Amino acid sequence: MRILIIGPSNIGDAILASDVIAAVRGRYPDAHLTLVVGERAQSLFAGDPRIQTLVDADSYGSAIGRLKLALALWRYQPNVVVDLRSTFYPVVLKPFIAWRYVRQPPRTVTHMRERHLWKLRVQAPGGGGDVPSLNGPPLWLSSKDTAHIDQLLRRWSLGSSHPLVIICPGARSHIKRWVSEGFARVADRLIEEANAEIVFSGEPDEEAVVEEILGFMDHPARSVVGLTTIRQAGALMQRAALVITNDSASLHLASAFNVPTVAIFGPTNADKYGPTSAQRRVIRRRLFCAPCEQPLCRFSHECMRFIAPEEVFDAARQLLHA
Repeated sequence: MRILIIGPSNIGDAILASDVIAAVRGRYPDAHLTLVVGERAQSLFAGDPRIQTLVDADSYGSAIGRLKLALALWRYQPNVVVDLRSTFYPVVLKPFIAWRYVRQPPRTVTHMRERHLWKLRVQAPGGGGDVPSLNGPPLWLSSKDTAHIDQLLRRWSLGSSHPLVIICPGARSHIKRWVSEGFARVADRLIEEANAEIVFSGEPDEEAVVEEILGFMDHPARSVVGLTTIRQAGALMQRAALVITNDSASLHLASAFNVPTVAIFGPTNADKYGPTSAQRRVIRRRLFCAPCEQPLCRFSHECMRFIAPEEVFDAARQLLHA
């Protein structure tokens, strides 16, 4: 049995699609699984024992490259094809059932995680049946990932007697970022009133954002920016009592590991990309222009600026008490 999954390119979208990978592996435990994703998403799945072949879609970005990839996939002759990106490859590989890959989820299926699982039900053989239940997180962590986080926590003496709160203030788009002063005030109050240990997390290019927040704070906090990979950040979140984050890959990472989450939303739609953890809070402003889902703000970023630190802190305190 050979299975092909064509997944997203961005890390956040790939995390949302990880349930599909886990479900397919659960349904076909002995199959050979090939996963095609973009270069950024590859860091999530490198070394994953559930995946036998990992293909970088971005290296086939040109028209000739896409034809070469189509030929390689045709030679692979997959028995099952799951296409989460609506590409032309299923038309080449499964022309007689191409209609399955043209269908799009109904509007009632809103969240992207559920839309990916809907496509799995439609596109995979016996797709009308239920998706197998997942045993544990849909993302795989290596022993090196967990050992690295254990070493960091021991070095900093974190996670023993105080609640560990991870704050992720970055996002790929700057308009999805809440204000630095707000994060600083929430972090200080969590230290003062909840006796929490604060650790900031993010991608290496978000170091300046974290440094700005640390400069606004009255109390010291830790930063793992540049010290962890995306999977190691997930291992860190597994040890946390709470994650506070913008709409970013960190949000979906926290949801994948079912960590209590406070998610701050502005221009993007929380119904489509919001947290799915069992314990979660979404903070957003109901404005006439939000969610606009546009790459640039036409006004003055009110959807994020009007969110008060007291709202975020109250939501965080409720989840910590829960």
